[in-house]
Amino acid sequence: MWLTAIESGHDRATRLMFAMMRLFTRGDVPAVLKVMCYRHRFLGTPLSDLTQRAMRGPSFWTEAEREIFATGTAQTNECPFCASAHHAIASAYVDSNVVRLALAAGDDSPLRPEARAMLEFLEQLARDPDGLTPDDADKVRQAGVSAEAFDEAVWVGVTFGVTTRMMNMVGADPLQPEEARVGARFIKSFGYRMPPPITLMSRGT
Repeated sequence: MWLTAIESGHDRATRLMFAMMRLFTRGDVPAVLKVMCYRHRFLGTPLSDLTQRAMRGPSFWTEAEREIFATGTAQTNECPFCASAHHAIASAYVDSNVVRLALAAGDDSPLRPEARAMLEFLEQLARDPDGLTPDDADKVRQAGVSAEAFDEAVWVGVTFGVTTRMMNMVGADPLQPEEARVGARFIKSFGYRMPPPITLMSRGT
């Protein structure tokens, strides 16, 4: 069930920004932005800053690989909103068939060995974290993943473990293809940080 407070509980500055977004995109505001802007100082701004660092900060992993990691986490957590959104964002960096084959986890995966091993680990982390063993981590390191790169990828998995559960909790539906493409272009251009009109003007807690 979609929470009505996420639709109607924003302050004036946020509602104005949403109105401008609807005018320019000719579509609705993405569900995740409605959630993140609701009492943004409590959750949305800190989480968006963390996501920006995990997804766009300096890393061993490319932007496309990190988006594929996020999509794999979303699919494992059965989050239709995040799976549709991040599949589209990954496809803004590499061909959509590359993304599809990478997530299929078969022998045809186009990912480099390090990313393939890391994706498998992250999906297991989302599916059964208590079942992970040191041997699972060793398998990733044997594929050529350094300790630093391992930590960078785990931060992606942890960040989207939180986000996918949040979006499932509020009942967010999957994005339609055109909505996903528009959102992907926005994220590719501007990243994950909270929009400045919110951080500078909104008084939301």
